Amino acid sequence: MKTLNDSLRDEFLEILNNDFQNKIEEDSLDIEVLKKAFDVLLRFKLDSDLTDKGRGEFENFLINYLKTIKN
Repeated sequence: MKTLNDSLRDEFLEILNNDFQNKIEEDSLDIEVLKKAFDVLLRFKLDSDLTDKGRGEFENFLINYLKTIKN
């Protein structure tokens, strides 16, 4: 039986593969890095007090990754 996190992860991957596939290919983004960032978000989601921290970590992870690949 799938957990909520499994369902959210599947939905995230479907969005990446369908809606953002061209952007991922154009910018040579690493899909594994994007998955790891989403896993960080899911990990912090478990504690309602840490939800905002999780969002911030997710954003920071992606921002730093995008800055790194542009340089």
